Amino acid sequence: MTKSVLMTSKGAEPLAKLKIGVAGAPRGTSFLAGMHAYEDRAEIAAVYDPDQRAREEFTTETGVPALEHYDQLLEQVDAIIVASPQHHHVPQAVAALDRGVHVLSEVPAAVSLEQARQLVAAVRASDAVYMLAENYCYSRPNLIVGAMAKAGLFGELYFGEGEYLHEMKGWHTDSSGNPTWRYFWQVGRTGHSYPTHSVGPLLQWFDDRIVAVSCVGSGRHTDPEHEIDDTILLLARTSRQALLSIRLDLLSNRPHLMDYYSLQGTAGAYEAPRAEGQQPRVYLAGKSPAEQWQPLETYADEFLPERYRQVAEGAGHWGADSFPVRDFIDAVNENTAPPFDIYAALDMTLPGIVSETSFYEGGAWKAVPNPRLWDAGVVSEPGKEAPLA
Repeated sequence: MTKSVLMTSKGAEPLAKLKIGVAGAPRGTSFLAGMHAYEDRAEIAAVYDPDQRAREEFTTETGVPALEHYDQLLEQVDAIIVASPQHHHVPQAVAALDRGVHVLSEVPAAVSLEQARQLVAAVRASDAVYMLAENYCYSRPNLIVGAMAKAGLFGELYFGEGEYLHEMKGWHTDSSGNPTWRYFWQVGRTGHSYPTHSVGPLLQWFDDRIVAVSCVGSGRHTDPEHEIDDTILLLARTSRQALLSIRLDLLSNRPHLMDYYSLQGTAGAYEAPRAEGQQPRVYLAGKSPAEQWQPLETYADEFLPERYRQVAEGAGHWGADSFPVRDFIDAVNENTAPPFDIYAALDMTLPGIVSETSFYEGGAWKAVPNPRLWDAGVVSEPGKEAPLA
């Protein structure tokens, strides 16, 4: 099949829409609202899933043709949304990049250091765009806080928190009691097995990367058949010596708290709500009333980026699911760098991978590699003055 010819400059005459394939039907449906919002620029051309029932349900809902084999999908599309279980993200992304097919990958980017190196090599060798679809970076509060941090309203940032507390025991087996992929990849390993939702927004706000982690756990109490502890706590040090505290809990009996963040800087602080009825709040020295919090929305008109004010109808995760799709489509059509490229993707992912080693060594501090300095896919040695990236 002849691939679509894309518009690469604003002055060019619009050509055929970007043809996008979906790998992974169940999670792939979460991208539909975003695709509908930008249907003048792109369309879902086909879906692949090894589960016949899953792909048939996707086709029934969307009218999009379903395919039995991943290679078939790559032959028919310009770009792919990799929405498969997380251990398939890298193999499917690499196969697409090798064929020049653009990739929007679900999180995390990889599940091992070996996979991460393979992904870096594939991105460097390909002309196609790679982007991580970390939707939590696009929630309304996180966008406002990020713009405020960039403007310096919090001063120098030195401490942040991120928590993903999501009781998911019902997701670990299917209706027949058979283990799902989450049984191993999320609760069958220890360390922080799902880091990007918590780490991603913090790294955006701090404009930094994590260089070392220490990981400990609470022990196994609620559902001890699983390898992961009930609560995992990851301490992280950034390159500018800020301290981050990242908590993961997928088993404890409690209401969800999937998007808690805080930050502290020399000029102020931010705290997300912890319970229903609470509101995100900020304190800015010299701007807020003395020793009093202000609603974050006080600053929304000034700091919510114009690009993200209009939320696509039906978009999940507080409307944030539509924005990665739009940014990805624009990066491909306009031949620009995506907001979360391979290095940003691995900055969010690698701390979780390294945390497993730290956990088994009693919380020992472990260095997090900088993927910009890996030689994967590099054919010459540029030296210190020219980073490998």
